[in-house]
Amino acid sequence: MSAGHRLFFALVPDADVRQRVAELQRTIGGGGRAVKADNFHVTLAFLGSQPPAAIPVLQELASRLDFRRCNVTLDTVGSFSRSGVVWLGPGAVPAELQAFRDTLVDALDRAGIRFDRKHWHFHLTLYRRLRKAPPIMQPIAIAWRLHGFSLMESISVDKGVEYHSLGRWETSH
Repeated sequence: MSAGHRLFFALVPDADVRQRVAELQRTIGGGGRAVKADNFHVTLAFLGSQPPAAIPVLQELASRLDFRRCNVTLDTVGSFSRSGVVWLGPGAVPAELQAFRDTLVDALDRAGIRFDRKHWHFHLTLYRRLRKAPPIMQPIAIAWRLHGFSLMESISVDKGVEYHSLGRWETSH
């Protein structure tokens, strides 16, 4: 077992949303490396390599957070041109989700857990290393009802990475 676990908190789409995003992904093409539908997610906070002892601490921290259901519409395709990433995101992040993300970051700070402090941009990665710009597309509107969040581990495998859930916290309201 390795000394560290590559961890992140994320929003993970249900099977219906994953299927609709995968259908959209196929229309883009472009010679990049497509993210597998099983790996679709939106990172809330990237924690990087953490010691094994951090996992129960993070699970306890997550269990004390109040995630409120909200809806997001994935209606924007964009790219991070330097890295060749093509992503799908919303035109606007719901206020409830932004407030939750702020609460999560504050809780990580108070617990002394290090995380990536880059500006948060809600995006679901479709492609990495895309060699050409995505095509101009018809309007998109994939509705996603957010019910909770997950603590995920990124594990290297022969042909990339797999993401495994280390816990999921659903909202009760």
